[in-house]
Amino acid sequence: MNKKIISVFLALTAVIMIFCSCGKQNEEEKDAVYKDKGNAKTVEISLPYSSGDSFNPYFANSSENLALSYIYCQPLFTVKSNYECEPVIASDISVNDKRAVVSLNEVMFSDGSVVSAQDIAYSFSLAKKSFAFSQRLKNVDSVSASGSSVTFNLKAQDKLAANALTFPIVKSGTADNKDSVPIGSGVFKFNGKEELVINQYSQKISSINTVKLSDIKTPELAVSELEIGNINYLFEDFSEGKFKAIVSQSKNVTLNNLVFLGINAKDGALSSQALRTAIYYAIDKENASAAPYQGYAVAAATPFNPDFYELQNISLPDVKGDKDKARSIIEKLGYSSGTKNGVKSVSDNRLNLSLTVNKDNAFRLAAANKIADELSECGFKISVIKLGTEEYKKRVNEGNYQLCIGEIKLTENMDLSAFSDGFYKKCLAGNVNFFKDYENYKAGKKDINTVINSFLNDAPFIPICYRVGVAAYTKLYSPDFTYAPFDIYGNIENWEASQESQ
Repeated sequence: MNKKIISVFLALTAVIMIFCSCGKQNEEEKDAVYKDKGNAKTVEISLPYSSGDSFNPYFANSSENLALSYIYCQPLFTVKSNYECEPVIASDISVNDKRAVVSLNEVMFSDGSVVSAQDIAYSFSLAKKSFAFSQRLKNVDSVSASGSSVTFNLKAQDKLAANALTFPIVKSGTADNKDSVPIGSGVFKFNGKEELVINQYSQKISSINTVKLSDIKTPELAVSELEIGNINYLFEDFSEGKFKAIVSQSKNVTLNNLVFLGINAKDGALSSQALRTAIYYAIDKENASAAPYQGYAVAAATPFNPDFYELQNISLPDVKGDKDKARSIIEKLGYSSGTKNGVKSVSDNRLNLSLTVNKDNAFRLAAANKIADELSECGFKISVIKLGTEEYKKRVNEGNYQLCIGEIKLTENMDLSAFSDGFYKKCLAGNVNFFKDYENYKAGKKDINTVINSFLNDAPFIPICYRVGVAAYTKLYSPDFTYAPFDIYGNIENWEASQESQ
């Protein structure tokens, strides 16, 4: 009897050991998914950074360091160049009224811990008050974490809410101050101050396995660093308002920076919607932007980025304008349109308007002169007022102008609220129809055609162009340009590397 019991015990022990062995083998196979990835050879790329700035994206100010954060951290969503969102840490999003519920994929930080809903809430709290991400999160009031989902409570309905949830996700407690180098879940992780290596817990396989960082002491040196080969990639957005020549392979990238003609609707004749519409059609936006921006601009017929996916297959007004239509409107309003039966009018009944511009921005100054010429062809007499940066800001903020050249960097969810509640709101009183229709569009209650028609009828401001930046790179790599400009290293793990880089 005892022999039988012992035999049964030994048999059970053997079975248990087999199952334990299988379980252990499965764990090792799972770990192997995250290790030993990519090319066994060292394939490195050199990217710029600023040693005087933080590596913590929530305390960083430089474009170089902010761009790098997306290779060692991941967002909930990224955005493609046509402004469609793409899930990253998020698996999906459900937007209902003023709530956006995001479900999470199982993703691991570079220390092997799982990204949790609490980590998302922690990252949001930092992003909400940061220099780089506060504007895109302006419409998000609060966040709550539960299980494997996060709920974002919105101030206003927004069908494009996912496009705003692009802030880097960091591990709780690792990004509390500017000296912190946060733990992220990106393809790479830091290995010392000036090197990043493959994150063994990333689920992505990268053809590049080492990132060397090259300190750019001043912006002026960045171009020469690329040209002599110290860095392999450089993104220039010409934010200083002047052109820089770059001798390298390059690709033009349309930014989400809208250059526009601001109109003070409280100023006499400009309170007329018809007159503002005439101004819209009087300007050839292509002519007003191409030469002034030295080719680094895309003319805009609407307030929305020309690359925006919702504008595809939509019939839009010609960016070259319609001067005959403009003159017809002007004459109906009782003003001289500059011509009569094809002959220059000698009437003195012309509209005299001033156009205020920041003279410290060479692009905008040149555009102001072009716009003045365009408007003069339709009977307007335009005086260009050239002011320094601070005086320009003061005048515009006070509403002390008739026309002005401005620029706004829009967030990826196409938020135009900066016009209705921001810097220019003092001069937009009465122009409420378009903004109401825009709010209904963001709430999913009106289509984009309706919003564009409302804009043309109201013309609260005149879109001129969207600025263009340039991505310059060495022949060693083939970057992916299908992502929005904030994610300039988008899909870096799949950038094709030549044999010379190995």
